[in-house]
Amino acid sequence: MALHSAGKGKLIAVIGDEDTCVGFLLGGVGEINKHRQPNFMVVDKNTPVIDIEDTFKRFIKRDDIDIIQIGMFNPEDIH
Repeated sequence: MALHSAGKGKLIAVIGDEDTCVGFLLGGVGEINKHRQPNFMVVDKNTPVIDIEDTFKRFIKRDDIDIIQIGMFNPEDIH
């Protein structure tokens, strides 16, 4: 028996390399909100840290995201 009624679900956001993002997208976690903002960011060795930080901060502010999956690059670079 459910303790609460089923409401709108929350999303998983992904910041990672192409393979990680594709895997999560194939698993069905990809969404684009009403402002046309995706819940994922593909990162490679040339991605500026500031872009990753901005995306992370944007994900934190979104009400529809509960989990942020950060890939294998150095997450300590995000401040």
